[in-house]
Amino acid sequence: MPVEVGIFLPSAVEAEIREAAYHAVDAELDAIWSGDHLANGVPSLDGMLALATAAAVTECIDIGFAVYLPALRPHVCAAKQIATLQHLTGGDRLHLGIGVGDHDSGYAAVGLDAATRGRRTDEFLQLLPSLLAGEPTALPHGATAQLAPAAAVPPLWIGGSAPAALRRAARFGDGWFAELHTPEEIRTNAERLRELAEQHGRQAPHLAIAIQGSLVQRPDDRVHDRCAENLAKSFGIPVDEARGYVVAGTPEQVAEQLAAYEEAGVEKIALAVDGDWHDSCDLLGQVRQILTPGGRPKCSRSSK
Repeated sequence: MPVEVGIFLPSAVEAEIREAAYHAVDAELDAIWSGDHLANGVPSLDGMLALATAAAVTECIDIGFAVYLPALRPHVCAAKQIATLQHLTGGDRLHLGIGVGDHDSGYAAVGLDAATRGRRTDEFLQLLPSLLAGEPTALPHGATAQLAPAAAVPPLWIGGSAPAALRRAARFGDGWFAELHTPEEIRTNAERLRELAEQHGRQAPHLAIAIQGSLVQRPDDRVHDRCAENLAKSFGIPVDEARGYVVAGTPEQVAEQLAAYEEAGVEKIALAVDGDWHDSCDLLGQVRQILTPGGRPKCSRSSK
């Protein structure tokens, strides 16, 4: 299966979401992605509403979370949001990345103990099929809920690389969403996921990666270092380590770097871009054409 290439929507201060979705369609990308940020002080729109807006003005480009944090919300509220987004996307475009976040993800702001986020996420994943199916579902606090209209469970891509996250991906996930991984590290964790999935009698999860990149028209010897410095600052990791986790350069150079992930088994790539979002989106469209000439049928803007 050819690797699919998508882009994270720009932040609230950079562009209007509908126009950005149009631009991603025109660049012939495979997917539009969003994170889920609540109260971490970084300017951003609500990911669910941003993706709903993007879905409403496009017809066939995939819509995805990388990743959604259901433990920040009551289980029924999170499931209702997902069911609604399934209906807005036509039921076959949504790819739902699920993660637990960290202590700075906003748990304190909503009165929750971040230490419970793993348990709450597992509870949610257990309840989600029943809730989306519209079945009466017993909740952990004793109540019963029944959602309507029913919706299909979207493909679940479980994020995180901690042992608990890999176990969660093997148990619940159709796929695993990596971040801050080299191609070799992807291979190592893919083998571990295969072993864990076998213990549950399940197939090994498919592989995806969220990665930061910087695209330029002409070769620039400094672009990789600048991108690594930005990533190191964002994640609080050494710059030397960050260099192995970013892709940067011309479309041809970035395509070559991403091809190493494709060779490691990655099927979906979600790129968070440095620099001008619109120029980067156009250049990423060139990367997608290099990696998957022809690719999927050309998408279109919504005619509604």
